[in-house]
Amino acid sequence: MSQVIRHVTAIAATIAVVVSLLSFTGGKVLAQGQSETDAPGVWQSAILIQNSSSSPATTVTITFYRADGTVALEFTPTDLPIPAGESREYYIPSIDTLSPGQFNVIATSDVQLTASVNTTSVNNDSAPWTSFAYEGIEAAQTATTLYYPGLYKNYFGFNSEMVLQNAGDTTATVSAKFYNASGTEVANVDLGSIAANGAQTFPTQSISQLPSGNTEGLFGAVVTSNVPLAGIANIWRTNGTSSYNAFTSGSQTLYVPANYKQYFGFGSALTIQNIDQSNNAAGTITYSDGTTENFDLAPNASQEFFAPNNASLPSGNTGGVFSAQVVATTGSIIGLVSLSQPDRPTERGDFGSYNVPSEAATTVNIPNILSDYFGYFSAVTVQNTGNAPTDVTITYPSGETRSFPNVPANGTINVIHLNNTDDVLPDRTTTSAVATSTGQPLVAVIQHNTASNVNGYNSTKQPSDFLLAFSGTTQ
Repeated sequence: MSQVIRHVTAIAATIAVVVSLLSFTGGKVLAQGQSETDAPGVWQSAILIQNSSSSPATTVTITFYRADGTVALEFTPTDLPIPAGESREYYIPSIDTLSPGQFNVIATSDVQLTASVNTTSVNNDSAPWTSFAYEGIEAAQTATTLYYPGLYKNYFGFNSEMVLQNAGDTTATVSAKFYNASGTEVANVDLGSIAANGAQTFPTQSISQLPSGNTEGLFGAVVTSNVPLAGIANIWRTNGTSSYNAFTSGSQTLYVPANYKQYFGFGSALTIQNIDQSNNAAGTITYSDGTTENFDLAPNASQEFFAPNNASLPSGNTGGVFSAQVVATTGSIIGLVSLSQPDRPTERGDFGSYNVPSEAATTVNIPNILSDYFGYFSAVTVQNTGNAPTDVTITYPSGETRSFPNVPANGTINVIHLNNTDDVLPDRTTTSAVATSTGQPLVAVIQHNTASNVNGYNSTKQPSDFLLAFSGTTQ
């Protein structure tokens, strides 16, 4: 799935799921649906909308489109207005006038919004029980060229799919080139056409030209079209699913708030792709403990850095959580982080992915927080990307705050929303927040998960994949 946001008052989202899909961030929003998915599960989605403006959102309209671009439903929420700084959740199966299915979505509003989409199969009576999330995409962030740093075909049990949404007003003609770790083109595929307001899903297993397996089954992709597209990637293995947004541009600096090495069983994989078509991307990954790794990527090449395989990095429940900065002196890079429990059998354990931010700011929107909410709690990781210590404050719509003084350069804070921690949020809460600093730029990652001490925890569906991960948005 993937979502797109139109900056006027629109957001677009795409979800490659069975029951419903959408996401948006204010103004007009587009969402793409998919005609099929190979990811196992029966899916249900929720759209979480945060009013990130300084004025009430008095009008919000969510339009659901079928894969062929025809309208399935135009939905107007009844809980308007959304006050400045507050959020709303729209659980798609609760919209009685919308039949079950897969949809593209356009959401429009009179103010700027920020959004995320949570999709799960954990309400089903039978496995697989799995969850994933992604952030909304502004319409201004759609493009005729999209980049995917990590796609998989039978790669250590992982497969993937691209979900592409037509964000234009005419039929899109779409193609994709796939590249291996050395930047060599391994497939050039005509993906056909996508109707205006429509979306299609393209599983890697269905592309016969693509290589497969643990050695060759990881690649990057470049998708091109005659009209703007929005896109996401879904990644899955047995009982584990994640999602991330396609990229439209690169940077020479990336910020990685959450890396793990045997941290309560979790490990992380950072994948970097050079999207410069002419120059190698050469540079250094600097972890918050001082460990460094160098990279030199040919045009279009992707490389995976699996933290548990780096003997120089700290590990364990105390030292095994750290941030990083990635700096390329040449080229243009994008990044993806996947989080998993590598020591568990491949058919078990949590799995999630997030886009590595390249933009930092003194204010970052956290569009979705769950506090003991139907079995979920949230962890918000905020990274100080500046070169000096800074004070960080998390502010909730209620006016409650959490303060963290003197966060070091490249350091992080981790805010857990579990069992009414610090008496800031009541149990059974879904809300949003804003992270601010006293001068240094920030980035943030949000993770939803479950634990045995969370209200609504269901031991009969454990172990399974309850992890959702996505990035905050700068303001």
